[in-house]
Amino acid sequence: MSKSDENDASRINLLDTPDEIRRKIKRCKTDSVKGVGYDPERPEANNLLGIYEAMTGKTKEEVAAEAAEWVGWGTFKPLLADAIIDHLEPLQKRYREYVEDPEYLAGILREGAEAADEVASRTLNEAKRAMGFALPGDTPKF
Repeated sequence: MSKSDENDASRINLLDTPDEIRRKIKRCKTDSVKGVGYDPERPEANNLLGIYEAMTGKTKEEVAAEAAEWVGWGTFKPLLADAIIDHLEPLQKRYREYVEDPEYLAGILREGAEAADEVASRTLNEAKRAMGFALPGDTPKF
C-alpha cells in the first residue's frame, strides 16, 4: 500500500467501497515466506500488519500473538479487509449524510465564508491603518 503511487489500486481511499477494499487488499503485494509476522526483512508484512494494528487498535504485541495463529496471507488478508471496512464505515456514513443534504453543506460553506470574511476584513483594516490610510470612522491621531 502506497499513498504516493499514482495507481489507485496501490492505496485504500477513504471512500472506497467494501468490494474495492477487499479487492485491493487481496491483490496487495506480499512475500512468499511461510507464515505472517513482523520481521525487519519483510517490509510488506510489516506494512500490512501495521495497518491492521491501526484499524483494530491492537498493540503490536497483540497482533503478533494473533498472527502466530494465522496459516498465511490467505487467512490474514480477509481479516485486514474487514478491519479496514469496519474502521472506515462511520466516516463513510457521515460523508454520505453530508453529501445527501446540499442545504446543510451550503449553510456550512456560508458560515465559513462569513467567518473568513470577518477575519480578512479585520486584517485588511489593520494593514491599512499600519500603512497610514484613514478608514471611515477613524479618529485622526495628531
